[in-house]
Amino acid sequence: MLQLAAVSYKKNNLTYLLAFTLILYLSINFLIRIAFSQTMQLDDAEQIRLSQELALGYPIPQPPLYSWLSWGLFQLIGTGLLALTLLKYLLISLTFWLIWLSSDYLFRHQQTRILATLSLLLLPSFAWHMHQGFTHTILLGLAIAMTLHALLRLPQHHTTVDYLYLGSALGIGLMAKYSFLLLMIPLLLSALTIREYRKPLLQPTIWVTIAAITLWITPHLYWLSQHYQEIYSSIDQKLQVTHKNLLQTRLTSLWGFLTSAIAFVTPWVLLYALFSSRQLLNSRKRTHPPSTQLLSRFYWIVLISVVLLSLFFAMPHFKVRWFHPLMMLFPLWWLSRIESDDAPSNPLVRWAALFTLALSLLIISVRLLQLTVGPELGHYGRLNRPIIETLEQLPTPPQSTLLKTNDHFLGAHLLSHYPNHSIAIQTKLYQRDLSLPLENCLLFWDNDEASSPPTLHHATAQKEQTTKVGKVQYRLNTAQSPNTECP
Repeated sequence: MLQLAAVSYKKNNLTYLLAFTLILYLSINFLIRIAFSQTMQLDDAEQIRLSQELALGYPIPQPPLYSWLSWGLFQLIGTGLLALTLLKYLLISLTFWLIWLSSDYLFRHQQTRILATLSLLLLPSFAWHMHQGFTHTILLGLAIAMTLHALLRLPQHHTTVDYLYLGSALGIGLMAKYSFLLLMIPLLLSALTIREYRKPLLQPTIWVTIAAITLWITPHLYWLSQHYQEIYSSIDQKLQVTHKNLLQTRLTSLWGFLTSAIAFVTPWVLLYALFSSRQLLNSRKRTHPPSTQLLSRFYWIVLISVVLLSLFFAMPHFKVRWFHPLMMLFPLWWLSRIESDDAPSNPLVRWAALFTLALSLLIISVRLLQLTVGPELGHYGRLNRPIIETLEQLPTPPQSTLLKTNDHFLGAHLLSHYPNHSIAIQTKLYQRDLSLPLENCLLFWDNDEASSPPTLHHATAQKEQTTKVGKVQYRLNTAQSPNTECP
């Protein structure tokens, strides 16, 4: 009895330590983002513009759910970086939590559950890119974790709520990113090949799941039916899939796919290959539980599908960050294959924890350097552009003045800094209902090489505000224009 109590006490302590570590980690990264720079990344700037209004779809091309969530937070705490950053880290926190919950169905030992949850911090897309600029991909990661958890629960829980939960998870995934289909289809096919999952999936209650999916996606499907050509064209231009090529080109494309997939799980796979590759190979002789079979067959379906498609199609390049739907669950599969009756060895747990801690501290240090002394060292990035700081030095224009720019990125910062003004970004007018009768326009442009200054016909009172960051000068220009040149 005392021994069981001691084991339970140790497990609880490990759980609390993991939770404290992740909360501290996410809090530090949250503070770094909002405390050292008010300049947005491209994806955040895009959300500032799109989330000014609710729409059934946005031609970016991505589903609209993330923009809807952004709009909701904008109504609560105001338009700007704080709302977007808070949304991002709330979604990331939920993703870690759902991976932890899923691990209870996948693993027998507390140590393995901890390794599985920490595995996200050894994937570059989570360890680095999610702090730098992801938006829809972060919601996609949550949907993947949510779907896995809902599916793993199904053999043990058969209530209507569980079927509703599965349908909501799939609906959120489809409304997060179109690429969610790359996970959804093979994972459901995998489930149908395993009796423990096939039986609940073929029950009449599955109509609750189908109804939930339908409710989530129908509004956007209606919009998509009217805009499918521009969405298809945008996706086709991005992926550049073609079937008019030589077999060698297709094999090269297959090699690019496989190397990008491995890159997604590096350095995680390097660490675990060092300690557990032999166990992974020997695991074929053991009988694995249905949860492990689910992930194994998922990867078999993915691999076979990719090989078959490579015989007919090719893509010129793959971006590692595209592999969330296919590779995010790879560490869980690996750990479920190597787990035995005994808990993971102490060297594996110790080295994994130390490596994760070292990598996380390194990334936090790099992010701090990037936002503080980076320009002094000659590394001047988009986050170092003091747009908000420069706008704060300008006198606030009258509310009857329309603010206008041709630069989408600068325009997003105008929307954040001037919430009580009408703002025109190129030909799109935002917040028109906030303005008094327009008297004149105030044109904005800066020294961003990606944008060109506006054409000035009758502009007056042209000014330039300069802010120096490191060895680089940021120049923001304004010019007043009469009402006749306002849109």
